[in-house]
Amino acid sequence: MVKALLFKLDDVLCSEAQVTMGLYHKAVPRICRRRGSPPERALLLHLLEHQEEGRAAEAWKRLYADFPGFARVVSYYDLREIVNSTVPLAVTYRGIPEMAQLLRSAGVLTGVMAARYDRRQPNKVTALYLESLFDRVIYTDYLAADPAEALVEALADLRREWAEGLGEGEIAYIADDPALDFPAARKAGYRTLRLRLPETTHQHDEPQAPDQVPEREFTSVPDLVTALCKNFQLDPARALPGEWNYYLKPRPWGPLAC
Repeated sequence: MVKALLFKLDDVLCSEAQVTMGLYHKAVPRICRRRGSPPERALLLHLLEHQEEGRAAEAWKRLYADFPGFARVVSYYDLREIVNSTVPLAVTYRGIPEMAQLLRSAGVLTGVMAARYDRRQPNKVTALYLESLFDRVIYTDYLAADPAEALVEALADLRREWAEGLGEGEIAYIADDPALDFPAARKAGYRTLRLRLPETTHQHDEPQAPDQVPEREFTSVPDLVTALCKNFQLDPARALPGEWNYYLKPRPWGPLAC
């Protein structure tokens, strides 16, 4: 029986692509304050075009090739400092904050797996108020040579931390990458659930081995929220209000709704 939950951050609690766009919209104005910088609109369109083409990892570097003289405005080191210190505009998927509050009020331990520790990941956590919504936020080792082993180690550390009152298979890991997430979760003694959403990095990734197959798979956030609430005998309607009254419904986290 599942008694605690660990959620992967990217594409499970929020859209990684939307967070990246939120980073562009916050970082570009800071860059454009530099004398001689290209127009803000031009930089934004450049970055967004690269993201649409699936080349988001190259977008910042390509500024130097596509905008002559950009290196005189800001060095690449300075650019990285600006990007890494910028808290993006970001929101979780609808229903996630309400579900997190319901679970915590019911005494269910909840955590967030925020991937490799670099300066951008805590910025995402801050933007999404995850430390207020979940009991723990964990990261893998930034310097680890093997991402799979780093994930196993981080999951095992959390399981040891939560060991009191929890046995083998009583923590479920909700993730999206069959090749990395689920074999690591099984090695660390977790149950496995998959959230496979459209237009996400691992949408089309299929399991290639038995240990990559999750125990259950969900294709929408409402389906996942409903299943988790029912598992803990909570009312899903309290986390998933109807479309007509969603924005009128008081938020359980009060002043954080901004």
